[in-house]
Amino acid sequence: MKYAVYTKWVWPNGVPSAEEMQARHRAVKSKTKAENILWWQIDESTHQSLIVYPSEDTAIEEMAQRDAMRKETIDETGHKMVEETKGPFLSIMADV
Repeated sequence: MKYAVYTKWVWPNGVPSAEEMQARHRAVKSKTKAENILWWQIDESTHQSLIVYPSEDTAIEEMAQRDAMRKETIDETGHKMVEETKGPFLSIMADV
C-alpha cells in the first residue's frame, strides 16, 4: 500500500523559485525510493509537499536520510517545517 508524507514549510525570505525547487528535486531524485515528490506554493512564504512512497516500510527506511537532508537544507536557508502528517493511501482515483 502506498504511503504519504505531507509537510508544510515557512520560508523567512520567501519560497524559492520554481527553478531552485526543481534543482533540489534533481539533486535528490537518484537518492530516494520515493515514487514522486510534489511541492506547491501556498503564498509568498509558504509551501507544502507530498512524498509518495511505494510502502510504509520504504518511508521508514528513508526516514533518517530524509531527516538529515532536511536538517542540512534548513541550516542553509532558515526555513521551518510547521506541519507533518504521514499515513497510508486509502484510494487513488487513477487506480479505480
